[in-house]
Amino acid sequence: MPIPAKFQGRAIASVVFDNDAGPISVFTVTGTVIVNVVCVCLTGVASGAGGNIEMGIAGATAVLLPTTLGTNLAAGEIWHDATPDAEIELASVVNEAIISDSNNIILTLSAQIDSGELAFYCFWAALSADGWVE
Repeated sequence: MPIPAKFQGRAIASVVFDNDAGPISVFTVTGTVIVNVVCVCLTGVASGAGGNIEMGIAGATAVLLPTTLGTNLAAGEIWHDATPDAEIELASVVNEAIISDSNNIILTLSAQIDSGELAFYCFWAALSADGWVE
């Protein structure tokens, strides 16, 4: 997957749920960066507790990917809004955000997520001299 022209880097992470209930750090951020995050569900998410999932930073936990019921994520679907339901989406629906002060990108869970796997692709560009995502 090529890096879009305005970005200088791409970080990839996978989260495999195994009865997880707390915030999960997905990407480490240094300095100030501008990011786009895309999520593709690799294995459908299961949650007996009906847990919600959202992605952002501490204090703004749904700024990158909005709150969705975890069980709404089925294999092959792209998560970009509160109701993931398609295997193709326009790139224009991806949220773009500026992150400063080395705030890491996290998943916040409202209840236990029993199983499933999500792949995250973070396209980023440094705004500060020390800006980096991994």
